[in-house]
Amino acid sequence: MIKKNVTKVNIVVIKLKGGNMNRIIIITLALVSFNAKAKHQKLNLQKAMEQHLVKAKANSLGGYQGYCMNLNLISLSPDSLIVYIEAGRRLNSTDDKNQDILIVKEEIIVLSKLENKWVKVKGYCCQANNHSPSQNAKYDINTLADSSLVTLARYLNAGSFDAHVEQQAIWAISDKKPTANITMRNDSLSLPLRELVATLKGEPLPWYTVISRTYVFTSGVMENYPQLLRGKLNYSNDRDTYVTLFILDNKGKEVCLLKSQWMKAEVNGNYDLNVPVKSLAKGKYSIGLRTSDKELTKREFEI
Repeated sequence: MIKKNVTKVNIVVIKLKGGNMNRIIIITLALVSFNAKAKHQKLNLQKAMEQHLVKAKANSLGGYQGYCMNLNLISLSPDSLIVYIEAGRRLNSTDDKNQDILIVKEEIIVLSKLENKWVKVKGYCCQANNHSPSQNAKYDINTLADSSLVTLARYLNAGSFDAHVEQQAIWAISDKKPTANITMRNDSLSLPLRELVATLKGEPLPWYTVISRTYVFTSGVMENYPQLLRGKLNYSNDRDTYVTLFILDNKGKEVCLLKSQWMKAEVNGNYDLNVPVKSLAKGKYSIGLRTSDKELTKREFEI
């Protein structure tokens, strides 16, 4: 909509001298300004859809994480719009075997009136037991996810983590996967994210972390495999002796003896763990240190 406004009228008097005669010229200047700025209505995608200003749908670009979704927005408005695509929106697969996708990066989209626009959005699987979607798999826009996933998505939107860490954080909430899986080689970078997830789940921060890898099979089925257990075992040993590192299953049965080594007497010592756990089935275990006659320490973990 364009408004024409006359903003100011100036009277300018100019005296010109020529010989004995003065000439006065009065010039009237009319300054006209045009307000050509379009009206931009600003609102989030949820409100835009509720008010029938925008119609939206989504297709998969193939894959389950990162910029894996293509969002289509069609403006139904006679004026231009600025639409915020919210971090925390859950895109619902129309095929029940495929994963839903949680958007974790806010996008700001400018739509001219009646414009049809496609936008790539960043998101992650929030149904670990479903299939990774193939290209062009259809999705409904749905609504915002539950409050814990929305809080997590907004945190990820403001931060910077690698894709594996972000995915593990989402699965820790959406699928109740172990919080300890939220880690990378430089663990200090992922610690704040792990603390947030533990708080959202209402659980204590795990004392350990598990390095894992996710495999996607040609069928679309996905599996997450633990690789390494990391952490510190606090112990006290009153004499120099051989100490054995062991793992027990949830029934107390010994599943492996990892190694024995000579250790000096120490009070409040820390034993650094970097233990391969590829051969262990998913479940709960305990790991500890013992001498020939007593147990020095033992702690529980889950993979």
